[in-house]
Amino acid sequence: MNQPRRSVLVSVLVLSLVTPALARPAPARKQRTTKAADRKKLGAFARVNFGRELRPTRETIGRRTEPLTAEEETAAQIQKLIRSTLRGGVTGLFVADARTGEPLFSVNGEDPLNPASNVKMISTATSLELLGSDFRFPTRVLGPAPTNGIVKGDVYLLGSHDPTLTFNDFDHIATAMAARHITQLDGNIVVGSDPTRDGIYRAIVPIEITAGEPGQPPTATLPAGSDLVNLKITATTTGRVQRARLTYKTQLTTTPAGQPRITLTIGGAIGKDGKISYPLWTKQRTATAVYALTAALHAHSIGVTGELKTMELGEFIGDAASRGMLPIELGRHESDTVAGIVMNINKWSINWLADRLVMTASALSRRQVPSMALALESMYGWLDRHPHVAKTNILIDTGSGLSYRTQISPHELVSIVRSAGGFTGDSDPTSARAWLRSLSIAGTDGTLKNRFRGSEIRGHIVGKTGTLATAIALSGVLEIDPQRPLAFAIVTNSDYPLSKPITRRAHEQVITAITQYLAKTSSRLAPVPPRIAPSTPTAPTTPPSADDEESEPDALDHETATQR
Repeated sequence: MNQPRRSVLVSVLVLSLVTPALARPAPARKQRTTKAADRKKLGAFARVNFGRELRPTRETIGRRTEPLTAEEETAAQIQKLIRSTLRGGVTGLFVADARTGEPLFSVNGEDPLNPASNVKMISTATSLELLGSDFRFPTRVLGPAPTNGIVKGDVYLLGSHDPTLTFNDFDHIATAMAARHITQLDGNIVVGSDPTRDGIYRAIVPIEITAGEPGQPPTATLPAGSDLVNLKITATTTGRVQRARLTYKTQLTTTPAGQPRITLTIGGAIGKDGKISYPLWTKQRTATAVYALTAALHAHSIGVTGELKTMELGEFIGDAASRGMLPIELGRHESDTVAGIVMNINKWSINWLADRLVMTASALSRRQVPSMALALESMYGWLDRHPHVAKTNILIDTGSGLSYRTQISPHELVSIVRSAGGFTGDSDPTSARAWLRSLSIAGTDGTLKNRFRGSEIRGHIVGKTGTLATAIALSGVLEIDPQRPLAFAIVTNSDYPLSKPITRRAHEQVITAITQYLAKTSSRLAPVPPRIAPSTPTAPTTPPSADDEESEPDALDHETATQR
């Protein structure tokens, strides 16, 4: 094969292995800042505006004898709650018709506040737009066509930055290869230099530790294929039942052949009959993936003669082409759909996965390496194109909301809900439906499972919660009257840690007052089944917290913060 033709063929093959989406870079704009002075005064003297013109309550209620209108009565109830229960901080509220955007109630609706995990509404909507709701992240093994069941030569483990890839997913690849009657790989398993593309992003090796006889060391068991890890046990078993007091020390080394190895020293003590599982975190992502693949192949009676090897994809294909052979796909694993991943993120408020998904989606759309800077550019671009929120009017620095610097007003949050949910008609209908289904349903699932349970609102709110030490929020759609779904956002910030039970209860009372207003003014007085039917998310990628708690430190280092 002549050199020019080979170069063109290699370039075409490399590009064909990437599945890009299109995205338009957001223009750079100057960030805004906000003043946080006199928060207590803002709470104590909060004034509710209501109606299409957002009239202030003081202009209409005052001292008068005529009965209050339904709007005025509701505004007074909301104002009382904010000036009493929520007076210790500043609370912002904005409620509008989801379809028309016509405002209904507002309190500090234009004030920049921190809505914590409500930021996930932006990152997940962005990811859905960039990749599409049905996109799946593929992880493939490429190599020479097998001859009599033997693959002669190196194979390439090619990932796609799948944020959900796990140790067990390689069984799908091994199953596919066994179905091709492959019995042996006579070569190395090659990966690229980017560990997040071809490796396991959250590389965790579970180690089971079981107490021995008193005075003897415990036993520690690794899962099959964990050749990456060597165990050294200096711990002892005590003669009484007690809480394990074990210590763990890791040391990264390499073999004479240059292969990475992790030595884990387990020290301390464990009580008799004790048993504990220790998750060993490692950044040796590609090594973990290669060993997991090797173990899966062995489990399917497929031998592997080589080891881990690092080489860029273009070089691998070029070498193969020079030998007159083009790699074919031998096996693959595909992730859940983006819609399914987004559902896990929003239902359970998974911080690391929200960050990683939007970073990966942005990278695939630009054919670049994932980064938070690229993700933020895409998120600002989505805000500019859809709810038409200018970068100068909002401040976000994560995809998860795990930050104390975020600034978004309740009015802007409502605009995000309306646009991402498909109420404004400027989003892809399939992505909008997937986004709405990803929100928690009041009293039913996700982080809203235990809220609104004893209320007529149960099942009639889909929303996204948000919790930091000094910020509590809830945004979403209230649908009591199908002819008039309401988009809402309520956010409370404080200079001091908030009481989650008290603040959330007050937020629920505000939403209840709005619901009662709808019952009085709607043509249909009785609640009707919500337009968004309850959906069952797949098992969470990471165990969800009990109540959407996000009290971790400000995520300055996204690589570190997303792994906590």
